[in-house]
Amino acid sequence: MSYKSKIRMSVGWIYPITILCLYLTAIAEWVIRGHLQQMGQEVSSFPQIAIFLAAFFFAGMGIFQWFRYRNWIYPVLGILIGTAVMVWPFARYSESELFLATYLVAVILFFLLVILKWSTIYGHERFELNSRRLFRLAGERIFQTSDGYTERLYPGGNISYTHDELAGFVRFLHGNYVVRPFYYENCVHLAFSMNKSLMVIHEPAEVSYITLDYQGRITVRISEKDYRDYTERLSFDQLCSSMAEVFIRFIEYHQKGLETRITSELKSAGNIFL
Repeated sequence: MSYKSKIRMSVGWIYPITILCLYLTAIAEWVIRGHLQQMGQEVSSFPQIAIFLAAFFFAGMGIFQWFRYRNWIYPVLGILIGTAVMVWPFARYSESELFLATYLVAVILFFLLVILKWSTIYGHERFELNSRRLFRLAGERIFQTSDGYTERLYPGGNISYTHDELAGFVRFLHGNYVVRPFYYENCVHLAFSMNKSLMVIHEPAEVSYITLDYQGRITVRISEKDYRDYTERLSFDQLCSSMAEVFIRFIEYHQKGLETRITSELKSAGNIFL
């Protein structure tokens, strides 16, 4: 079994699949309504069922993403686009200006929020993408299945680095949306997650993270939500050990000036839709 298949499908897959299904539903409904009109029945030719399903889907997905990522921008955008889809046929064919005004307000607010909050949306998508890649890399060589999840911190070993090397390494990962760092007096926590948005967290304990202290000690903490996203119950200790090895390898790449190998290795783990 490919290690890419060990992680549950990303939310990103739901949108293209559902939109394609809605498009096919609209075509089928348009054909059926046209046939009913030819039989003399007085029915609208507009695919009303498909429009209702599309509006419900966008609003529902926005709410679902709120519960998954805890980022308010997703339910707001979902409800706005769902409202626009729902009132569009009324705005087009009805003589009431209320529907047109509602449609225009929803569309304008949607695009305005996308523009204003683009950095948050973009940052979340990039962080989630690379977090999924990290978990794929960590699970690549693990075939032992046993649950055993625990909240405890896992000691991941030691590696030698200077303060400057650590600072440069953290800046590189953060600049490439791999982790979000949290700096403390004696260590740095590198947060990552396939679930809760890194753009809204206030402390690393809300998600998974790697701790790098200034003595070279590495500690791993994987959240239960991230662990449960594996379709197989991989050995928890092996997963934590493997995640530590991934970061040790990345640090060694950075020390040798081979940062491109870090990005290449992450990209080799696939994209957010796999």
